[in-house]
Amino acid sequence: MATTQKRTDLNFEEFRKLLTEERDRILVLRRKQHTDMLAESQDTSDNERDVISDDDNENAGAALADRERDEAADENERSLLRQVEDALIRLDEGTYGFDEVTKEPIPVGRLRAVPWATMTVESAERYQL
Repeated sequence: MATTQKRTDLNFEEFRKLLTEERDRILVLRRKQHTDMLAESQDTSDNERDVISDDDNENAGAALADRERDEAADENERSLLRQVEDALIRLDEGTYGFDEVTKEPIPVGRLRAVPWATMTVESAERYQL
């Protein structure tokens, strides 16, 4: 569903830079999260060898909550990374900067605030996204 028109009011290199920087930031964050999750998993495994007490049950519950929080954060970062990479693809295809529903141009200010945006604010509100 390629857009036949092309944005002439955008500096595509500005947005490529914004998107690339965001992608790099997410990748660094994900690496750190994975390292932290591995360290926590190792700590949990080490602690499982110790004698179980009531405190251990509380610690296990806290560790489970931490792991679930970390997994949710990782999923959010993966989703954002997909959105950023999709925006880079749209840049390459010449379809960047158009609302995916209405095909209207997304305002430059919105793209500067959220370079991976696929809709105008109005469309997003209309479709409750």
